[in-house]
Amino acid sequence: MIVGRGKGENMTIEEIDLYRLEEKDIKRYLPDGQRAACGAGDWDEFAHKLLDGTARARECEAMDPRMALALDAILSLNIRLAESDPMQQKVTDRLVEFNSPDESSPVLLTGNSVVTHRILRTIFDATRVPAFLVVVDTNGLTADNAVAAGAFTPMAMMRAMEESGITSRSMSRRIIIPGLARDLKGSIERVTRWKVDVGPVSGFELPLYLLKNEL
Repeated sequence: MIVGRGKGENMTIEEIDLYRLEEKDIKRYLPDGQRAACGAGDWDEFAHKLLDGTARARECEAMDPRMALALDAILSLNIRLAESDPMQQKVTDRLVEFNSPDESSPVLLTGNSVVTHRILRTIFDATRVPAFLVVVDTNGLTADNAVAAGAFTPMAMMRAMEESGITSRSMSRRIIIPGLARDLKGSIERVTRWKVDVGPVSGFELPLYLLKNEL
């Protein structure tokens, strides 16, 4: 997600990229190796129908029910931001909980942008997938800008994990980082001594990724 850059009178506000799902993203969460039995000739066509609203995943008997409900919920969201966030507002929480997670629930990690958190809260409330979210101080930058600016560092992530108290809440010692931070995977594992999985780029895809991988 892109936010405004610059200072004072020279500040420019750029369009925020929400990384909405595309057909290729949806196909990752449809059944493999079989002809679609859901009113479409193949899964490519079914993904297109889902995206344009002429089909519903929950009406497809070949799909896992939880995946179907989550996919329909995500595709029904109409998130609109009134404006970008040139002031880079920050959330103050160090650990966020979605849908009453327990010690076996997945652990996610992202920056402390208010914009990011509003979007993720909407997505996870809609899909009802439980998860913990560790919040890294990225000075209010969204994850994509934080990676580009060098604010999303392994040391910052380690501090966030320590301050969040996640080690006493999760039994997995496994954390999922944003897809755009994939190059930091090895460094994060060395510093935190947690197993690191690289998640999707799009926040809209996160609940689907968690369900598919049974995390």
